[in-house]
Amino acid sequence: MIGQLDRIRELEKLQNPKSNNSSQKIVAVTSGKGGTGKTFLAANFAYQLSKSKKILLVDLDFNLSNLHLLFNAHPKKTLNNYFASKSLFEEIITKYNSDLDLIFGDSGIVNQNKPTVYQIERMLDELDKISSIYDLIIFDLGAGVSEENLFILSKSKIKLVVTNPEPTALMDAYVLIKLLKSNNAEDGINIIVNRCYDELEGYQAYDNLKSAVDHFLKSTINFIAEIPESVEVRKSIIDQKLFAEHQKSNTVITSINKALAEFGKIHQVFNINQPALQHAS
Repeated sequence: MIGQLDRIRELEKLQNPKSNNSSQKIVAVTSGKGGTGKTFLAANFAYQLSKSKKILLVDLDFNLSNLHLLFNAHPKKTLNNYFASKSLFEEIITKYNSDLDLIFGDSGIVNQNKPTVYQIERMLDELDKISSIYDLIIFDLGAGVSEENLFILSKSKIKLVVTNPEPTALMDAYVLIKLLKSNNAEDGINIIVNRCYDELEGYQAYDNLKSAVDHFLKSTINFIAEIPESVEVRKSIIDQKLFAEHQKSNTVITSINKALAEFGKIHQVFNINQPALQHAS
């Protein structure tokens, strides 16, 4: 896997020595395992950001997509239509509101192959063409450490790794970070600890992960925020109502906004020529 990604990077350097303009705007939301609440956070993070920025949210969980459920949407054209050359890229963009656009994926299609890295490159080129329209492009990746995910993460300026306090989730997050380091893509790794019973549990989980990363990988990770466990979140998912759109005052919303504030500081460091993101309320 690592060897193939290295070969692809070498080809890119020869064929296109300049990096895409969109790379400064890409934020990848990922996790080492399923069930961490990654898609929930990606959706609500994007919605809150869209209160002050123009956002494109892309579901890149290939063949297990569920972003459309959180938005209670029934997309007629998806990213798979584009990969299959059945739709133009601009045709698969769904407008949710004036400042939030969505690209959905498909789920459970029999005999459908995952896109190749070359198809993903073509998608990134399309995003580059429209990047001037958006302030940020947010990727909701599938869980795990597939070749496709590692390739996309290598193209992402900022990576938000969503985990939770469970030892299995923290171990999987560590493995993900280890593979990113092996692929020379460990820059911009930021941690969100989701589904915490209290703040202390979130901080302790991050400290445990950071200690392992510091000791064994000699890499840098940053803490964004802890997000509390919530019955209301579970109900919103069941009801297919976007949480941030219907809950104006809630401990989870407070934590998401705290995460946005920290993210804004980090984004400004990575892209010093752009103003800091405002704190969504």
